[in-house]
Amino acid sequence: MKLIKRVAITVLLGWSVLGNAALAPSAVHLRDLDTILEFIHKHQYVAMSLESIDLVSLTIYYNNNCEAKFVRSKPSLLSLGRPGPQPGIEFERSTCPLTETNETSQ
Repeated sequence: MKLIKRVAITVLLGWSVLGNAALAPSAVHLRDLDTILEFIHKHQYVAMSLESIDLVSLTIYYNNNCEAKFVRSKPSLLSLGRPGPQPGIEFERSTCPLTETNETSQ
């Protein structure tokens, strides 16, 4: 009987720890914003012509209708279906060059 109680308590405690492992939405937004700001720091042309940042669509708007799009990375197979922090975001593409010349850099 004691063994059953121990197992039940261990399982319940394990589930409660896993349930609290997810980051709050504000923490995810702050992490995403840090990634976007790092990108802007690396691309001076984007910084000079910055218009706005949209955290919902993960998009930077710059230089009259240009967009730099980010996507959330896919979770690893080990963390798939488990609670926890969402994967970070990464640069996907831009609709215009990221520099003043016609070079696109990533």
